[in-house]
Amino acid sequence: MKNFKIKMISCLVLLGIFHSCDDDFLDRQPLNIISESDVWNSLTGVEAYLVTLYNNMQTEDFNYNGIIDYQGYLPFVTDICLRAKTWGTVSNVSIMPSNAYGWWGYGQVRQANLFLENIDDASISQDQKVILRGEARFIRAFYYFSMVKRYGGVPIIEDAQQFTGDNLAELQVSRNKEQEVYDWIASELDLAIADLPATRGSDDKFRATKWAAYALKSRAMLYAASSARYAGVQLNGLIGIPSSEAERYYTAAKNASKAIMDSEQYTLFDESDDKAQNFYDLFMGDGTNSEMIFVKAFKAPDKTHSFDFFNTPHSFRIDWGSGYNPTVDLVQDYEYIDGSEGTLRVNDANGNPIKYQNPADLFEGKDPRFFATVLYPFAPYQGGIVEVRAGIIDNGQTITAGNLTDLYGQGSEAVTIMGKDGPSANSDPTKTGFYLHKFINDSQQVPDGRSETPWPIFRYAEVLLNYAEATVELGENGLALDAINRIRTRAGIASLENVDRDKIRHERKVELAFENHRFWDLRRWRNGTEILNNTQPLALNPYLIWEDKTYIFSIDNAPRQPRTWTEQMYWEAIPGNEISTNPNMIQNPLY
Repeated sequence: MKNFKIKMISCLVLLGIFHSCDDDFLDRQPLNIISESDVWNSLTGVEAYLVTLYNNMQTEDFNYNGIIDYQGYLPFVTDICLRAKTWGTVSNVSIMPSNAYGWWGYGQVRQANLFLENIDDASISQDQKVILRGEARFIRAFYYFSMVKRYGGVPIIEDAQQFTGDNLAELQVSRNKEQEVYDWIASELDLAIADLPATRGSDDKFRATKWAAYALKSRAMLYAASSARYAGVQLNGLIGIPSSEAERYYTAAKNASKAIMDSEQYTLFDESDDKAQNFYDLFMGDGTNSEMIFVKAFKAPDKTHSFDFFNTPHSFRIDWGSGYNPTVDLVQDYEYIDGSEGTLRVNDANGNPIKYQNPADLFEGKDPRFFATVLYPFAPYQGGIVEVRAGIIDNGQTITAGNLTDLYGQGSEAVTIMGKDGPSANSDPTKTGFYLHKFINDSQQVPDGRSETPWPIFRYAEVLLNYAEATVELGENGLALDAINRIRTRAGIASLENVDRDKIRHERKVELAFENHRFWDLRRWRNGTEILNNTQPLALNPYLIWEDKTYIFSIDNAPRQPRTWTEQMYWEAIPGNEISTNPNMIQNPLY
């Protein structure tokens, strides 16, 4: 096992808001900066250190937008949405930005190493040490997973050693192979599982349990298996895993998932007969429902986000707004409840536009998850409607507008030519005809920096999807079918009669949309180039027929260029300063 030494840093621990902690813990008075020795003299000091470890986790939540310009959220560089704003890299380039989502977390790893080296000497009970050690191992494994999925093999560092001034060569370590990193993560999680409790009391309801560790193992082993099956080995194994290892990793992912399933600790959230409302409510509570395994909690005023502020429909915004615009591609991936394909019925069998008295009827019978995830034209929202209208057709003539306030008609019949929520090619409203509903408060406005919606790091539906993917890759399609149909039954759509790899991937896309899985899925399946290259994003444009006040719809090119997902996007670049200061550090291909 390779180790390396980095400069000793002061142990400065601020008591912030825990990723995983309860109201009582959050309500404690913050500690000032404390000395390293004082950390280990009480449970309060040790838990203060642990807060820092939790807060350092790269959870890719509402506040994560990569290292490119503002609002570089992960879904913007996938096939499920466009960015409404007309400025910025992800809005205006045809080649998607590579090396935009790096996270070289060795400062965070060092803090975890120091915790594990000192916990045995802390002035706390042995039972407390065991649980806290398990938490730290889980967190450190999470750090390493956050790196290996970005870079492939990275140095495995388990000891925090002091730089002496003459041991530079010991700091210039090499990368471990990708397979070694995934195997190390699995072994660390096994140790964490043994130490972590199965349940938490109300005072610790958001802290990691053994099931959170199993969920991380389920995901990490699935990623490793995908690398083995689809990536190919490069740089002598620094990136990629031999294909002969795929079955072993799929089996590990299956077994970790099955452990959670057999525990009966979690169930799919299903508390409303209204299936769309049920799926929406799943994400809008306090993060403690039956499906949530591990969440990042937010609490005003100190630990919040601004997801509502940035993503509410244009006419309902306080400022900004409009951010995520789901694509027609995603909308049509949501099937109808009878299991038929989700193609929008805009034309009849002869290719003529279908007239709708109520424009919302276009979406009648769609998968209830669609309504919980996407705000469609004329959807109800905050006591009004999301008015998306591209123009008016009067006596065969199409009238469009240059701005949102241009009127058509006289007196009481006058309406804006363009809907108050767009679409607009040249300003901020939607570019696709759709807005985001998932995670967004649809009953009231939420100011900047005041959103408290929790972020689902691990939920039970993902575990079932991981299990289904692993089993179908192992040829155990019957097991996969049962897991997928449990999700579809909760959603309120017809069960599948058979299942294959494509159906598993489809279900994952719609169930987990906007939870920041799609980007990593395209990477690990190595199909980002196939799905996105030279694919023109599409928009749904509603038109009001002036004579009879009906609506027709047109699916057109969205005002965005076709995009290119380059081979570079399958890995991030090792940071340049690591390459320039360490002759043993090998850069990833194409950088």
